[in-house]
Amino acid sequence: MFSSARRFAKKLVIDAVHARNERERARLQQTNGIAPAAWGATVGETGNLVIDGVDVAQLAGDYGTPLHVVSQSRLLADYARFETSFKSLYPNIAIGYSYKTNPLPGVIKVLHEAGALAEVISHFELWLALELGVPAQRIIFNGPGKTRDAIELAVNRGIGMINVDGLSEIDEIAQAARTAQRPQNVGIRVITSVGWSSQFGLGIASGHAMEAFRRIRQHDRLAPTGLHFHLGTGIRDVAIYLQAVREMLEFARALRAELGIEITQLDLGGGFGVPTVRPFTEWEVRLMQNGRPPGPVDVAAAARPDDYAREIIALLRQYYSEAALPMVIFEPGRAITSSAQCLVLRVLAIKENRSVIVDGGKNIAMPPGYELHELLAVTGAADPRDSRYDFYGPLCHPGDLHFQSKAFRKLKADDLVAIMDAGAYFISNQMNFSHPRPAAVMVNASRSSLLRQRESFEDVVRLDRR
Repeated sequence: MFSSARRFAKKLVIDAVHARNERERARLQQTNGIAPAAWGATVGETGNLVIDGVDVAQLAGDYGTPLHVVSQSRLLADYARFETSFKSLYPNIAIGYSYKTNPLPGVIKVLHEAGALAEVISHFELWLALELGVPAQRIIFNGPGKTRDAIELAVNRGIGMINVDGLSEIDEIAQAARTAQRPQNVGIRVITSVGWSSQFGLGIASGHAMEAFRRIRQHDRLAPTGLHFHLGTGIRDVAIYLQAVREMLEFARALRAELGIEITQLDLGGGFGVPTVRPFTEWEVRLMQNGRPPGPVDVAAAARPDDYAREIIALLRQYYSEAALPMVIFEPGRAITSSAQCLVLRVLAIKENRSVIVDGGKNIAMPPGYELHELLAVTGAADPRDSRYDFYGPLCHPGDLHFQSKAFRKLKADDLVAIMDAGAYFISNQMNFSHPRPAAVMVNASRSSLLRQRESFEDVVRLDRR
């Protein structure tokens, strides 16, 4: 009896939360989802989704599916929007593009040509930046697991900044600098009272960050000039940044007073969010476990680059005179690349229980498992969403679910759909799970160019021995 009553009460709560979400969806006019215009896309005369003047269904026909489609105009517009927001208020800033967000060389190259620095967190990413011709002084090396080989490469090439993540790195960097007989600029990744901590950085409150600077001062070839933090991913709230920046600036003031160290570079990183993506709430996880869709994304609720810029720069000016303003580097990986890319998938089958099987799964689309993305129709893009489906990938894995109880147009086999905001952490999290990796194309001014060839079966096993 008690078990039945508990199940009934649970159902009442789930139904109530679902009803509230549906009311919010109606208020936001999202019964058909977020409109393509939110990503600069349109619906063409054929009824297909169009990006940068290119029919996406035609791209799928030319290059096959799954297929990543990158809009060059959107990529550059989002970069310019972020950079302009800060440069209009503060002269001494730079944008450091986070390679881990989207490591497609063709995407990275466009951003470097627009003026971005390289922010790397591994030996591979450091190598890639150098291969792409990024001047060493325009590379920032972050991350918690710097190998000796990577540190030696960084120091030998004279990269602009190495941000220390743990005390043991200090001696490694100092040894490399002595061997190379050259100075090296270093900073410290600090832990503030907000954002990620655990295996990352050195705490301000614990005294570990101050201890790190004391140790750095013992090495004559290390120049302690920087402070860095990385708060998380997909952050949509300016207040979180302001709290972390305030604590960083107070720490810089303490360094000046106690050790005579003058910080000349502030590196502010960590997941500036985008309007059309947000993490799932705990309630949404429960809803999806009970076969209900998550709530809508309130596109207007996310902070914009102008909001971040106005508040952060005002805070900085409280701590520095105009003549002593430090270089400030921002790392807005997601805020630049997320909305510029989508993942086009083909419907393979529609099962009797309204499960839709598409030709790409969690192997190439991991983020929809932990954050809310929009799914647009590529074919029949303007059709009403009067059906509901669960969208699964092709993997033989029960967790290969993209969307639960998703309102959508009536589908048939070979129809095309697009997961939007695939420009952040889709490429970097992809894997070979029974399938090769997809191709990627860039579109611009009604033209397309191949960024990555589709992986062949032979490519998947090329390094293996039989």
